[in-house]
Amino acid sequence: MWKKIIAGLVIGIGIIAISSFSYAHEVTDDLEVTDDLEVTDDLEVTNNVIVEQEVDLSKYQIIKPEKRSYSIEEKIEFINGIAPPGTTITIEVYGTTDLTRKNFNLLTLPTEDDYIEVFTDTIVSGNSGTFNKQLELVTGINKIVIKFGVEGVPDEEIIIFVNPKNTKETKLPNKLIDILIPN
Repeated sequence: MWKKIIAGLVIGIGIIAISSFSYAHEVTDDLEVTDDLEVTDDLEVTNNVIVEQEVDLSKYQIIKPEKRSYSIEEKIEFINGIAPPGTTITIEVYGTTDLTRKNFNLLTLPTEDDYIEVFTDTIVSGNSGTFNKQLELVTGINKIVIKFGVEGVPDEEIIIFVNPKNTKETKLPNKLIDILIPN
């Protein structure tokens, strides 16, 4: 008899110790849960109780470019990153050329009023959870804003200074005579 009581207590304590606890907001009369309720990544419906989950920021990242402010010589740049499959990502590109002669560079950035929207594009992350986009930038300062469209995930901002390389090539002499007697 005592063995059965002790075994029952051990099993009961084991079940209580192993079970997990969760906290939820109680559904009130104001909020009606129906079968057509859309469950998003940050909400979970369990037994007519809505449970709010935190957003995992490690699932929303920009892989390339690694730096958030840099300069390049070419007008083409690639952006790629990770987001859960099916996430809608908005990429906005703003640019400014130095027509005002304010000498913009990476140390003296333009104000918000100096930027002109170049284009906006919406892409969806693929089944592998990655996304990429080729951007055509303008000469000067470019500001790229990446919005993941998920509440709690901050927008990413990248500043790229496009400074085209000098296209004049210096011709080196092939022979000693060309050095002594220039054309």
